[in-house]
Amino acid sequence: MPIKILAGSSQHQLYKVITWSLFALLVAGVAFAYVDVGSISLGENNYNISLIRLNKAIAFAIAILGLQVVAGFTGQLALGQSFFFGMGAYASAWLMADHDWPFLLTFIVVVPLCFVIGIVMGLPALRIQGLYLALVTLGFAAVFPAIVKLDRLFSITNGVGGKATGPDGRKYKLEPPEWLPLDGIAETLQKIPLLGGYFGDGGISSKQEERMWAFMMFTLIAVVCFWMVANLIKSRQGRAMRAVRDNPTGAAVSGIDLARTKAMSFGIASALGGVGGAVYVAEVGLASPDDFTQLLAINFIVGLVVGGVGTLSGAVVGGLVIALVPDWASSTQEVGFLPERWLQGPTGSLILGLLLILLTFFLPGGIVSAARTLKNKIVRIIPRGPNGEVPGGASLATPVTADDTPDEPDSPVDELVGAVD
Repeated sequence: MPIKILAGSSQHQLYKVITWSLFALLVAGVAFAYVDVGSISLGENNYNISLIRLNKAIAFAIAILGLQVVAGFTGQLALGQSFFFGMGAYASAWLMADHDWPFLLTFIVVVPLCFVIGIVMGLPALRIQGLYLALVTLGFAAVFPAIVKLDRLFSITNGVGGKATGPDGRKYKLEPPEWLPLDGIAETLQKIPLLGGYFGDGGISSKQEERMWAFMMFTLIAVVCFWMVANLIKSRQGRAMRAVRDNPTGAAVSGIDLARTKAMSFGIASALGGVGGAVYVAEVGLASPDDFTQLLAINFIVGLVVGGVGTLSGAVVGGLVIALVPDWASSTQEVGFLPERWLQGPTGSLILGLLLILLTFFLPGGIVSAARTLKNKIVRIIPRGPNGEVPGGASLATPVTADDTPDEPDSPVDELVGAVD
């Protein structure tokens, strides 16, 4: 029998505090354990993992989060997210390299720019839908590499050579603040019995500190994005989006402005794509036309489906999948039931495609649906009724008192880790 916790109760608040604490410890542990390239061994196969790949996964997760808004919650089949991902990357790189802006300050331009252009480019959604909308948005993704190669934009994009984030083609440095004792934290972690060896030996270099700080900062940016979207889908606008997805005619009859709702969903999704692109280029250090092709747009859709459509935590899973699985699949040298020659060559995309096919048949709700089913067998959150009453027949582990009435919405960490339905 699962442990049942009433939403808004003191036990639920403790549950959320513990979840957030574990999440913070996980982020800190990963930052110090994989500051250099590490590996995970499975049999004869070694799979590399590093903060560089994880930072890319964070950027992809933010972009897929935007797809969750427009496709998962509003039901619009849009395939042009790589357009805004690339736009955010180029805009951020241009501001950092040519105007000497700090990385975080570039968001005040990237977010409204992508939001407005997303609304304008989302206008076709007011007239067409389904496969026709998918083709139109995929066209945006297809033309983006050609746009940034135009001679008229050479001073901004640097053409086929790509736009570096720092002056003279160098990478913009994300230096940690002086008050952050990364070296002291590393020494403390290294003293933990049995686990200290995973966090290195001795002090950390300035380059390693930059990697750690970038990972922590990107993670914080992602948490803010997920928190804002989690609150959005619980708001009136979020309920309108889901109504448009489930029954557009019924939503219109109920007084929902379909045009406004669809346009807003495209704008929000585009802004999140731009944020993801800014994070990506800050990590890579170069915005190249070949990084933002229609193949990336398709990969975002793959991540959306594999993680779970209509779930916030599915964006996290999807970002990790498209950032790690192709490289890991290409690194696979031995699988017991497969001939060795089958594993030679570009197997990354092949295995990612097979994974998508298998999940479509056996887990149509994505990886998150399986994780939630497993979680519900251990812990289940019982929602309250409209007036705060306990649902009839709910058997809780602890008694409920009047002081347990919730006074604020649930924490978005529940969606971040796939904790509640």
